[in-house]
Amino acid sequence: MNHHSFGVNIKKILSLVGCLVLLMILGACTSEENSNQSGYKAQYFEGKSDNWYVKMVSETESTRNYTISYIGEGNRPLSFRYEIYETSYFTEPGEGELKNQEEFDIYIKCSGSCYAVSNSIPVKIEWEGKEEEFVIRSKK
Repeated sequence: MNHHSFGVNIKKILSLVGCLVLLMILGACTSEENSNQSGYKAQYFEGKSDNWYVKMVSETESTRNYTISYIGEGNRPLSFRYEIYETSYFTEPGEGELKNQEEFDIYIKCSGSCYAVSNSIPVKIEWEGKEEEFVIRSKK
């Protein structure tokens, strides 16, 4: 075996090792990406008080859809205020109207992943001088 063929073999071996390392890196990136996408499980929460029903559906890790319905007796209020305590450090406050609709929808689009929520989400609703607090729970 001469020195020239030994140098060529080293180059071939190093090229092959380099290709294998590159393939392993690309494979790791692809499997990590797939595990993040397929690892998210849709979430469904619901709960009610004497006068209100709230549900939350999250089909992707970057969106949440809340629906608030009045289930009390008598005429539904035209407007109300709500606070949804997704986490101890994130509250979704707002005002809703039920003038021309039975339900009020809240669409939340997070930049990236939304905050993780526990198995229960406290909700407070105020309307016409009244207030109710209750919890919506995960329905797996």
